[in-house]
Formats: sequence, structure tokens, C-alpha cells
Amino acid sequence: MDKNTIRRGLRGVIFLVTCTVLVSATATAQPSKLEPTLVAGSEVNLSSVMAAEWVQGEAPTTFEPGKVYMFECWATWCGPCIALIPHVNELHEKYYDKGLRVYGMSSWEDDKGKVEKFVQKKGAGMSYPVAYTGEGSAFETEWLTAAGVKAIPYAFIVRNGKLLLSTEASRLTDSLVETLLSGDEGAKQAAAEIKAAYDARDKTESLIKELHSARRRGDVTKMAAIINELESLDPNHPQIPTLKLQLLVARKEWPAAVAALNEMPASESKNSFLMMTGMRIAMSNGHNYPTDFTKALTASYYELVKNSGQSIGPNHFACLSILHWRIGDKQTAAITADKGVEVAMNFSGASESRTGAFVRFAKSVKEGTMPKYSDLAMWQREAKEKATATETESSQDNE
Repeated sequence: MDKNTIRRGLRGVIFLVTCTVLVSATATAQPSKLEPTLVAGSEVNLSSVMAAEWVQGEAPTTFEPGKVYMFECWATWCGPCIALIPHVNELHEKYYDKGLRVYGMSSWEDDKGKVEKFVQKKGAGMSYPVAYTGEGSAFETEWLTAAGVKAIPYAFIVRNGKLLLSTEASRLTDSLVETLLSGDEGAKQAAAEIKAAYDARDKTESLIKELHSARRRGDVTKMAAIINELESLDPNHPQIPTLKLQLLVARKEWPAAVAALNEMPASESKNSFLMMTGMRIAMSNGHNYPTDFTKALTASYYELVKNSGQSIGPNHFACLSILHWRIGDKQTAAITADKGVEVAMNFSGASESRTGAFVRFAKSVKEGTMPKYSDLAMWQREAKEKATATETESSQDNE
């Protein structure tokens, strides 16, 4: 969720043909090329915090000895940030009297009024002090940039005037906060626990990247070895069931793959597998997935997309239409194609230049011919080029 992409408008991005769903859990900004200067143990200056525009509550003017200060960086356009607010507010209400001081620092924004309205609407659900720091503010320079922050939500934890640690607020459990507040040794222990958690995450992420590389090479032996190593590091890692399914697919153990897919509980990892694999099969003119597996995947993919409301792009419905056609369910293929038209209209404001490709796709399906996905992509490109040419002519006429 790149912050510049956010500004260009999510709806246009979602509409694009790619329609991939591997979404990060955070919103990213452009990385700093400099080495961080604000690191654990650094003295922290409150001047930029005090200079911020406080839309609720007041800035701290000093760091009281022994108290723990949490500066939670968030934004009104950041979905993961908003999802964390109830947890952050709970920490504020539960541990204020025990020495935790929570401050919300609205970051990478250029509209103070939007922040004020957001906080007002939240009411008691966001009861801690909140500041608007503004794009290019001193807080951004002296805290976010200095720490090399690439993503929000992001929390700075300060104790006795020094940065103790940086983390995501979701990691601050009750037990960890209580450890933080228990004194000098507790603060050190909490910092060590957070560091160990991040080290383990980095290791598992590295292993998963290696596994995907091995999958692309068709190296099933390497895939199996990596899964075993991952299980030894984190047996409850949420991606393990999906990675095991990918191994079964790579080995072409189709009955086992169908069983694993049907038995797998819902998760973000499963959703990503369904969408990416479903789109891959639909986009290919020829594929090596047997009918039984394609049927099982189509059924799960269909339920996922059908229940996603307007949060999913029309291209997924076109992919599902192709899949249903291939497994012999032409009636559902037609219904799904029509749904793609409906979603396209909601995404594009019912503009013929944007929805025409999906209307044409659905019409062909109902008339008994299933277009290739490449045909749909070509129609989308043609519609975009036509709309651009029309806009250019209109602009020239008005000059």
C-alpha cells in the first residue's frame, strides 16, 4: 500500500488487469537511502513532537522517569493503521495509570481537517492524544526518516528519554506491556523479546522466498526441506498449510492436493493461493491441472470472490467465468460474467469506455463462446486507448 499509490486513487489501481491480491499488511513509503540515525538507545528530542498540531490532547513536554511512551504512527488512508486503533486505545485505557503514555502521530498526510474529522468520529474509541504532523514535518524528518521507517503502522517506544525499541503495536500484548512497565530489567527483557520475534520473522520470510524460488524451478526436494525447516522454527506459521499444498501440486499428487484444499481453513494465505492459482489457470490457454483439482479450486475461489462484495476487481469474475466454463458449468459461467459487468460499473462509475470490455465478454459467454483472457485484456487496452484519445481531442477542442 504505497503512500503515493494511495494518493493516485485505489479504485483505479484495483481496476487494472493485474488484480493481484498479495497485499502487504502495512502501508509503505519510499525507503531512505541513508543509514538510520535514530536507533535503540538513541536520545530522543521532543521538540518536533511538541511542534506538531495537536487535534486532541496535548504533547508531552518531558519524559517522566520510569514511564513508557508509545508514539503510534498512523494515517487516515492506512487500512492496517485504522484496524489497530481499537488495540492501541485499549492499551491506553488499561495501562495509563500504570505508566504507559500513548500518543497517536498522524503521519504522511496533507489534510489536517481530515484527521480532525476522523478523530472526532472515533470519539471514545480513540481517546488518547492525537497529533497532525503533516507531510515533510519536523517529526517526519527527526523520527520517521531518521529511523529509516519504510512502513506504517509503526510505533516508537521511549523510556527515560531514549528510544527503547520500535515495533508494530499489534505485537504489544498485555504481558509484553506489563513487562515493559515493570522496571529497568523488564524493559530490557521486552526489547529482547521484540528483537527475537523480528529475527525469527526475517528468517521465516527468507525461507518462504527460497521455497517460492524452488517451486518455480520445480525443485520439490528443496521445497520439502524448506517446509521442514520452517516447521521447526515456527510450527504454527500461518502459511505452512498453503506451502504444503503448493508442494503437493508441484509433486502432482492431485488426490492429496484436492483433500488438502477442501480441508484447509480460511486464511489470508489460502485466499492468496486461490486467487493467484485461479487467475493463473484462467489466463493460460493450456495448463496441467486435472479436472478434479480445477473443480475444487474453482468452488473455493468462487465462494471467496462471491463473498468479497465490492472489495474485489471485475477481472476475478471474468477468471471465474472461464474456470466454470472449462469444468462444464456454462450456466454459472454466464452468471459470473454478468457479475463482472456489475462490479466493473461500480469500480468505474458506469463509464462505457471502462466497462465495455466486460460487457463484451459477458455477451460472448451468453451467446455460447468463451473468450480467452487475453481477449479481455486486449479489449481493456483498446477501451483505455480510445478513452485517452477522446480526452485528448476534447482537450484540444477546448484550447
